[in-house]
Amino acid sequence: MEAAFHVNIIDQCHVFPEPNSDISQVTIPLTYFDIPWLFYSPNQTLFFYKIAQYESAIANLKKSLSLALHQFYPLAGNLVVPPPPAEPHIVYTKGDSVPFFVAESNKDISYLSGDHPRNVTSLSSLVPKLPSPSSISLETRVLPLFAIQITLFGDSGLSIGVTSQHAACDERTLYAFMKCWTSFYKSLLKNESFLEFTSIPWFDRSVILDPTSLKTRLLEQWKSTLNSSLKDSHKETKHDIVQTTFFLSSSDINTIKDHIVAKCVKVKEDPPLNLSLYETGVCYTWICLLKVQETLDTKGGPIYMGYNASGISRLKYEIPFSYFGCCIVFGRFGALKSELLGEDGLVCATRSFDKEIDRLVRDFLEGGEKWISDWSELNLRIIGSPKVDFYGVDFGWGKAEKIEKISGDNHGRVDVITLNGGKDLDGGLEIGVVLPRDKISEFTTLFNNGLKELAR
Repeated sequence: MEAAFHVNIIDQCHVFPEPNSDISQVTIPLTYFDIPWLFYSPNQTLFFYKIAQYESAIANLKKSLSLALHQFYPLAGNLVVPPPPAEPHIVYTKGDSVPFFVAESNKDISYLSGDHPRNVTSLSSLVPKLPSPSSISLETRVLPLFAIQITLFGDSGLSIGVTSQHAACDERTLYAFMKCWTSFYKSLLKNESFLEFTSIPWFDRSVILDPTSLKTRLLEQWKSTLNSSLKDSHKETKHDIVQTTFFLSSSDINTIKDHIVAKCVKVKEDPPLNLSLYETGVCYTWICLLKVQETLDTKGGPIYMGYNASGISRLKYEIPFSYFGCCIVFGRFGALKSELLGEDGLVCATRSFDKEIDRLVRDFLEGGEKWISDWSELNLRIIGSPKVDFYGVDFGWGKAEKIEKISGDNHGRVDVITLNGGKDLDGGLEIGVVLPRDKISEFTTLFNNGLKELAR
C-alpha cells in the first residue's frame, strides 16, 4: 500500500533583514486599496523547482532572503489592528523577522507539481501558516505579514511556499520582492559582490490620492463587521477537494473568440470589444463550472464572478511602479444563471465582463464604496493574473516546474479559479480549478469537449 502523504518540518528559524540599517521603527498606513483585503485570508503561492544540491541551496536561500528583506523590510513587520477609532496599519520595528521553515515530503515533486488532480490539503501543507495573531494590549491585535517554507522532495526537487498578508502587498509587489530575492541568490551562486538592487520599493503612501474619502467609507464598513474580518490562516480544509490544472492555448482562445463573434454576427449585434486572453479564458471556465454546479441554489437572482484589476497604469495620476502595497480594485460582473447556462451563455458572460471593463476605463474607482459588499455575493473568485510572470522568478535553477496559487479562503467551496500565464504557453492561459474530487471528471469532460464543440 502506498504511504500516506506527509510533510515534516525539520528546521525552523527566523530570517532578519540584513545588513542592519539605522531604521528603528517605521509605520505605514493602509490605503483604500488595502482595506477590503482585511476580510480575506493570506495570499499563498507555491514555486516548484528541480535542484540537486539541497544543503548549499538552503543556506543561500536564507542569506539572500535576508538581503532582500533589507530592501522590503516592512514584510518582516506586522499588521497592527488597534480598537476603533484608531486605524489598522503596518509597523516595522528593528528586530522584526520572517519565519523560515524547512520541511521534507515523502512525495516526489513530479507528483505534486503535476497538472492532474492533487489534494488541496497536500498542496496547502507546502505553504507556511503565519504565526497566530498576538496582542500588545487588551484590544490591539498584531498579525505577522510574511512567512517562507522550503520543502525538499526525494527526486531532487524543492518547493518555495510564500504566505503573505494581502493587505500588505498585491501580486505585483510580491513579484518585485521575489525578483529581488532571486537577484541576490544568483549573486551568491556566482560568488559575485552584491550589486545595489535598482528597483527600490516606494513606501510613501501619500502618492495614493483620496479626494472622495473612499478609505473612510471602507473603514466604516470594516469596523461594522470587525469580528468576522481578519481571518487567520489556520483554517481546516476538507479532504475531498482537489486542485487541477487546465490549459487554453492561443489557438483555443481564438476558437472561443471566433465563436462569440459568430454568435453576435448571427443576431446582428456588435461583439464585445474586449475579448482579451483574460476575459475570454475566465468566462469560458466559468460557464463550464456553472454546468458542474447546476444544482446550486441562487434564489432566482444574478450570480457574480469577482476579479481584481491593477491600478498602476489606470489611475488618472502617476504612481511609481515600485510602489509597495496594493493597487488593485475589486470588480465583479454577472448575470442570471439561466442566461449563463443558456445557448448563448458564453456571449452573455463576456458581454457582462465587457461592461465592467468599460466602467474601469471610464472611472477606475467608480463604485469603490461597494467593493466589500459586492464581494460578499460572489459565486466565483479569480486569484492571480497572467500579467504577473511568476514563471520568470528564476533563482538560477531555470524556470519553475510549476506555479500554484493556493486559496486560504475557499477550500471546501466551489468558487475559486487561479490564473497564470503558463510556463510554456505562448499567448495562452494556465488555469487552476478547485473542485470536489467527485466533480473533477465531469468538469474535465465539459472543458475539453466544449472546446471541440466550439471549433466545429
